[in-house]
Amino acid sequence: MARYEAANSIIGNINFKKALFQSPSPVPDCSKTSAGSEIMSHFYKVQLEQEIDMNLFFIKKDLHLQRLKELKELSNKLQDDNWMYESAEKLTGLQ
Repeated sequence: MARYEAANSIIGNINFKKALFQSPSPVPDCSKTSAGSEIMSHFYKVQLEQEIDMNLFFIKKDLHLQRLKELKELSNKLQDDNWMYESAEKLTGLQ
């Protein structure tokens, strides 16, 4: 019975009802920052963009060098196998 009495006393409490049905308080507005923190925010954004651009440049450079290396290996392989085949000019009668 003590449980029911406690529940009735909570529900019967007017302050509890007011707190339960009040609209929530507004969230503090974060757009009202100080000028210094706004400047630092822009600074960090620019710095991040620069680092992303720099990393993207190096990734593109590395991929390009990798493609060049693969082409060089393919060229060497074709030169090694060149003796097995007749030249295209000779096959077409241009030579």
